Amino acid sequence: MDDMQISFTGRIAYDPKFWPAGDDKPPMWSALIEVAGPPTQGRNGTCVPTRRIEVIAYGLDAIRASESYHVGHVITVQGRDLTARAYESKDRHNRPIVRGVVQVVAKTLAMSTRYDPVRQQVGTWPPASSPRLAQGAATPATEEDPAQSVPAG
Repeated sequence: MDDMQISFTGRIAYDPKFWPAGDDKPPMWSALIEVAGPPTQGRNGTCVPTRRIEVIAYGLDAIRASESYHVGHVITVQGRDLTARAYESKDRHNRPIVRGVVQVVAKTLAMSTRYDPVRQQVGTWPPASSPRLAQGAATPATEEDPAQSVPAG
């Protein structure tokens, strides 16, 4: 039987949550992603509804996601499981209301530059847009190309 495969691109709507490993539980990362739904015709013209999908990552993926992705980042998610859940909460007038959310267990998370272009400097490695570098991670040592370091003379 084939696994379920889900792919989408969206913007992180709120601060993602991270739970470190504890007891027999792996680390877990959770973020609410806003995705543009299909355009629909309405009385006031075309409407593009916003859908919210909760993305969950476990293990090493959760640790890397918590280091790299924050509110406002556009990410592409490839998931392997889809779960819908409903819960009761209160609306702004303190009346009970039933809400629903769709959860996707992430297999792959990646920063999306197709929809949110980033500026990179010429000839830099790793790219200047690396999320880990933006948070202050150490720059890896690079070897100098001997062909380019010819003394002027």
